Amino acid sequence: MSEKQIEYSVFCIENVAEQLGKTGAEVFNLLNESGLLRDYIFPSYEALHTQSKQYIVEEIISVLKERNLVA
Repeated sequence: MSEKQIEYSVFCIENVAEQLGKTGAEVFNLLNESGLLRDYIFPSYEALHTQSKQYIVEEIISVLKERNLVA
């Protein structure tokens, strides 16, 4: 995992947390325990890192909702 991928994952975690009204730690735990950090966030770096913040956050929240991890 590259430094850019780590920065991207932190960006995702913090912005999803803000949108959901949760702490970064809560979202990190949710993404980590569900496997989405490893199986979705890191692998999506190449496809998503060039998209807008809003698009990335909405995409991650959509996946969380599909998996019934958030309301």
